[in-house]
Parts: sequence; C-alpha cells; structure tokens
Amino acid sequence: MLGWEFPPLFSGGLGVATYGLVKALSPKNDIRLIIPSASATEELNNVDIIGLNRITKEEINLERLQFQFDFPNTEVHQLPIALSPYHHLNTEIERAQWKDFELLREGKGSVEAINTIFSDKEVYGGNVMHKVYLFSKLAEEIAADGDFDVIHAHDWITYPAGVNIKNRTGKPLILHVHALETDRAGSSTRNEIYWLERNAMERADQIIAVSQYTKDQIIQHYRIDAYRISVVHNGIAPADIPRTKHKLKDKLVVFLGRLTHQKGPQFLLETAEKVTRVYPRVKFVVAGTGDQFAHLLESSAYRKMGRKFLFTGFLSKAKVDELLSLADVYFMPSVSEPFGLTALEAAQHHVPSVISAQSGAAEVMKGSLQADFWDTDKYANYIHALLKYNALRTELTSAARQELKSLTWDDAAIKISKVYNSYSGN
Repeated sequence: MLGWEFPPLFSGGLGVATYGLVKALSPKNDIRLIIPSASATEELNNVDIIGLNRITKEEINLERLQFQFDFPNTEVHQLPIALSPYHHLNTEIERAQWKDFELLREGKGSVEAINTIFSDKEVYGGNVMHKVYLFSKLAEEIAADGDFDVIHAHDWITYPAGVNIKNRTGKPLILHVHALETDRAGSSTRNEIYWLERNAMERADQIIAVSQYTKDQIIQHYRIDAYRISVVHNGIAPADIPRTKHKLKDKLVVFLGRLTHQKGPQFLLETAEKVTRVYPRVKFVVAGTGDQFAHLLESSAYRKMGRKFLFTGFLSKAKVDELLSLADVYFMPSVSEPFGLTALEAAQHHVPSVISAQSGAAEVMKGSLQADFWDTDKYANYIHALLKYNALRTELTSAARQELKSLTWDDAAIKISKVYNSYSGN
C-alpha cells in the first residue's frame, strides 16, 4: 500500500481515510505500507510501516537507482506562507532540499538526505513534484521483491509509484481516488497532475472511487470505462462525543476545509449575508486556510460582514473536535466534493449539516439538508430553519447519527477486500 498522509502528519481527509482503512484492513490482510514520513511510535498489527524519513542503507541501494528529475516545478499545492501556518515553508529547509535533490540526480546523494527530505512537516509544498518522483523511485526499489499480491495506491501523489511497481513486478494495481484534479482546479483542467492521474488510471487494473459522484467524474473527465471503477464510500470510527455548550450569545455555523475555489467560499459568503438579514444572532466560524483566504477576509469586510465571521486558521484534529462540539450547524457548500468526511464528523458531534448536493457525502447522509452549490437561497433557508427550530435540528441530528452506524471503516474494508480477492486468487 502506498500512502502520502498518515499519523502524525495530516493535511486533510486523505490522512484520516488512509489510517482508517489500514487499521480496518489489517486484521485480515498483511500490509506493507510505504509512506513519506512515519512516526517511531505508530504501530498496527499486521502492518509493516516503512517511512522514507527513517529508511536505512540496508533497505535501499542508491547505487542501483537512476534519478531524472524532469518534472516541472509547480505551485498548485503550495499556499502563501502568511496564510498557511501549517504549510509553512522554511526557506533554509527548502534550499537544503533542492541541493539534496540535485545531489541525488548526480548520483552523489545519501540515505541521510532522503531522510531529511521526507522528515519535512510540509507534505506538499513547492517541490511536491520532486517529492512525488523521488517517492516513486524509492517505493519501486523497496517493493522490487514482489512479495505481495496487489498494489494499492492512495491519490495522485502515489500513482507514479504504483505504476512503477506494477511495471517492475507485474502485480495488479488498484488506484484509490480520494480526489481529482478536476475537483481541485476545475472540470476543464488539463495540467500535468491531470495527465498523471489519467495515465495511471489507464494503466490500473481497478479503480476505487470514494463516491458515485467521483466515479461519474472519472468517467466523464478521464474517459475510463465504468466497469473498471468500484465505489467504496468512506467511513468513520464509531464514537459517542458529548456536546459542549458555548457561552456566546450568537449561534455558531461552522465551515471546515481548505479555502480554495473547490470548497465554495464565495457561496459561503453569499449565504452568510442572506442568513444574517433574517437571523442576526449568528457567527460563521471559518476553520482553514488557502488561496481564497485573503479574498474571503477582504470581501467580508467590504460587505460589512466582518463581525459575523470568525477566522481560526488551520486547526489540529483536537481543536476541530472542540469546535464541532460547540457548533449549532455545519455548512459545506463545496463546488465539487469527492466525499466530505467532515460532514460525518459533524454528525458524530450531534451537529446537523447543510451540504452541497455535488458531494459524495450527500449520497450517504440523507439526514442532512442538501442544495446545489450555487443555490445560496436554499442554503440560507436551510441554515435559518436549523438555527430557529430546535425540533428540526434534533430530528436531523438523530437521523444522521443513525446513518453513521453503517458508515464505518470496517464496512469499507469488507468491500475493498473483495476487490483485493478478485486479483489475489484468495
């Protein structure tokens, strides 16, 4: 299995999903998990966790590797330093990494340099394409023994590694699509990441999509045959989390996620304007950063909505849980959302959700209020109703929590195991 985000390094839902699936699959599968950065304390039964930040000379032979760093530099996943404390790029560290990359390309690199590159807490950043390439070469070498049945690669950053290993060993490749470049950058996008995704999909033996919505996007924008795509919805670890009553006079509507076009910040602002006209005693809490942060901040001030917004920046998992325990409504107006794990997390905290119909979560969270991402009138009506009527809030919360019982990582693992077995001969 090839992953990118994993405890203790999280940037979004990818790390949560990878960890949840590995833990659920491990009782009945022996897993060799290759990731950029592994913790010395993280252990799971039947899981051999290999972090490139801790790789040794005995595990990798650099003399056998030939590096050709021909990927163009891209800033697609790099956020401005001022707006992204959790994606902060230390200039000295980045300069050192570029030197390490160059030395590796010249055949003068070291295992210690690889450890340093993948010890960086920034899992994406300005040199992400070089990291992806280096990861693909190292993962291929680690998996060269072919002592496994299937290759399972999570999201675009691990797809080149998956393709390399398939080419080297002839083992079947399963791609797990948690998001698409057409989600992140728009449906008309045809950049280098799009082609990386499409080329890998064409080589894959099977594709797992996190929703029917994502499967439809793959068929439409990547021209992959439907029969090669299985849908396995994400899950959530069962938990009974108590509510915390806040002392604020205003009720809280919470938005969680990166502030990018994909997440619909413009529709968040328009909806907030409409809600506050009829229900002034409300605050919209925005937890996250991204390239739309400054625009949202300036636009809310320009529209004299500044006092109605609370911007928290990036929050740790513990802080997210604390915020959700205080929330009155969860709002997810995404333009294109492959799944939307945060809607499930909100339900766990007894918080009703208003979510985009253009999301995977809408397929499984019937106990939520849904609207097309552009329909801010409907969004505003739904949020107003939830703020005003406690009975409606209670009814929807109860329905959503009931749905969570069938949305576990164990359920997802059963479906994924069936995909494995169709290729492993078990």
